[in-house]
Amino acid sequence: MLSILKKITGSDSFFLLLTGLAVSILVAALYIFQPPILQFVDYKIYDQFMRSSPVGQKTNVPVVVDIDDESLAELGQWPWPRYRMALLLAKIQQAGALSTGLDILIGEPDRTSPATIKKSLSEELGVTVNFKGLPEGLMDNDLVLADVLKHGNYVLGFYFDFLEDKADPSLKEQPCFAKPVPIAQIRAKGAPPIKDLTLSALDAICPLPVLAEASPLCGFYNSLTDYDGVVRRVPLIITMNGKQYPSLALATLMKAMGRKNILVKSSSIGIESIRLGKTTIPVDAKGQMLVRYRGGMEEFPYYSAKDILSGKVGEKELKGKIIFMGTSAAGLRDLRVTPFASDYPGVEVHATIVDNILTRDFILKPDWVPGLELVLVMVAGLISMALLTWSRSMWMILPIAVMGTGIFYGSLYVFQTYNAYLTPMYALIALGTNFTLLTLIKFWREEGQKKFLQATFSSYLAPELIDEMFSNREMPELGGEARQVTAFFTDIQSFSTFSEKLTAPQLVELLNEYLSVMTDILIEEKGTLDKYEGDAIIAFFGAPMDVPDHALRACRVAVKMQRAGIELREKWAEEKQLPDEPDRNTKNFPEEQWANGEKWPKVVHNMRTRIGVNSGEIVVGNMGSSMRMNYTMMGDAVNLAARLEEGAKQFGIFTAVSHFTLDQEVEVDGETHKILDLVEARLIDNIQVVGKNEPVRIYELVAMKGSLTENEEILFDLFAKAREEYVAQNWDKAIELYQEANKYELYNDTKHTPCEVFIKRAEEHKINPPVPEGEVWDGVYRMTKK
Repeated sequence: MLSILKKITGSDSFFLLLTGLAVSILVAALYIFQPPILQFVDYKIYDQFMRSSPVGQKTNVPVVVDIDDESLAELGQWPWPRYRMALLLAKIQQAGALSTGLDILIGEPDRTSPATIKKSLSEELGVTVNFKGLPEGLMDNDLVLADVLKHGNYVLGFYFDFLEDKADPSLKEQPCFAKPVPIAQIRAKGAPPIKDLTLSALDAICPLPVLAEASPLCGFYNSLTDYDGVVRRVPLIITMNGKQYPSLALATLMKAMGRKNILVKSSSIGIESIRLGKTTIPVDAKGQMLVRYRGGMEEFPYYSAKDILSGKVGEKELKGKIIFMGTSAAGLRDLRVTPFASDYPGVEVHATIVDNILTRDFILKPDWVPGLELVLVMVAGLISMALLTWSRSMWMILPIAVMGTGIFYGSLYVFQTYNAYLTPMYALIALGTNFTLLTLIKFWREEGQKKFLQATFSSYLAPELIDEMFSNREMPELGGEARQVTAFFTDIQSFSTFSEKLTAPQLVELLNEYLSVMTDILIEEKGTLDKYEGDAIIAFFGAPMDVPDHALRACRVAVKMQRAGIELREKWAEEKQLPDEPDRNTKNFPEEQWANGEKWPKVVHNMRTRIGVNSGEIVVGNMGSSMRMNYTMMGDAVNLAARLEEGAKQFGIFTAVSHFTLDQEVEVDGETHKILDLVEARLIDNIQVVGKNEPVRIYELVAMKGSLTENEEILFDLFAKAREEYVAQNWDKAIELYQEANKYELYNDTKHTPCEVFIKRAEEHKINPPVPEGEVWDGVYRMTKK
């Protein structure tokens, strides 16, 4: 049968391991394919990491020039005349700005400028306008703006269209004059050309050709959103018609730095990095850069366009700055959703990108991260699988929770310390799924196995043993095994009198309450209930489970049972018959035996339990017939425990424990103690029973160490001194001390007390000494009959 149980548990472990491994592989596959719903959750974790991380030290170089509501109210509605835009750009240039990027599309000819404009405007703008082919005193205002663009560090914004069916057919007919950026590519072996790696656009909504041709650079201002509509990364390069175009932020920074090209490093899996000057910008395989936002909106200085035109803002504010021009006016506002805000100005996205590049404060996604994330998923899955497979404790949720917490906060630490995002989500999914699924499977299969064990073994094993076998995954040796065990017997004193006074239902009610309380105490201390024999409880400690401190536990149970007996007696004495209940004294006992209105007779109020405890080598195992077997115990040590319980009444005591139990050693707080040192027990007698050569010292167990009352301490002291005189054959002195000790005896309503027993015995020894005169007596009382 042991092999059957091992086979069951072994197949369980294999099935759980197989399930856990399948879960780990499934989560790894989810990581590789990343379904949208999981991407969504991962994005939210990323956002939380960004919000909970220090924003870092930003530079003060990017500045926003805002065409705000005040500017429109003072200078006229949008779109402004081209000469006003030309004047605004010229004033920014004159103030010493390094470069200016326009987050504004100027895609149509000027329709708002006056038909004529004085030549003096050329002088105000500080540029020379080419009037060739124009009538005297007239000028094309688009040419004015184009001439301003040609002589400054300006970058015009334009927009890529990625969906062919949504492109404006009229715009498709117009060629795009936006200038591509020269790119030097460092290609690893097998790497495709740059045009096959970057995002590709089908069409573009470009600036007016005359302006695009005049502008030193053009940059797209697309801010592509993730699955959930949040801008977390932006492409720095996009390909159209085989040519590469820079983003508005990258192009504006290039103009500020005087760089005319960029360097792209690529491999077979995509773009690895983009280099601008001495700064290497980490990007993903498509050339997109993760944006480290500095917080909510207006993290960079804002200056109103009207204040620049009026001269209130000038060189002091703009010199050495990189300008991004946008609009916050109602109806024209360009807003984006970011991890920090749902109404983040799009122009600030460009400013933040420039800030990240200048400070080299990037969020990294190195090549090793995906591999490490995949390893983390498998490790989390396999460790949780192993823990949950071989542990049967519900406390296993604690190491799983610790692992999950460590993974989450470890990822957060990597993000905050090394600027690398290592997603904890898939590892947490592996942990959570394994815990939930394997726990449910274990519960389901264990219930099935428990029923199987009950159906298989119930014909010859007690149900209690089956439950214990299952919970501890161990099977006792069939046929019995010898081991150190403590036997435990209890019996109610004079129980026959209870049967005389109580009806059968009353007797069952009383016994059920008594046995329930006592059995709970027994089970709580890992005792094994062998059987009930009427009012008697037969139990043992140390089998089938190995309990190293079985002797100490048995003593503790004896003390607890005696205290519980006192509480039960007090409870029964206070209980009254219910008002509507028939008279319980159905046998009409007199008032002195069963008072009127009392639930129980006086004999129940005085009920006491005798207990016998002995330790030794005991055979425990399955015993009985081939039809019905029971896990029980047998041996001399068992018989002695039964005799101690029965013989306790001869001394007038209620808990008799042998020296075999009290001489047992147990480790407490790292130190070895005898049980006798851990309890309060007095030596009652040293007897040699018929048929045995070794005498047995019998002790009365009263309490655990340090719990004696003052009277009990006096009793123990006097009784010990009386015992010394008794063994020394000083009969008169012993009788005197026993008489004094008898005043403090624990029970005064018993047939006799231990002191009275030894007073009588000392008087007999005076007449018939136990040994010839002059010989030393060992104090052993040798019985001549059972």
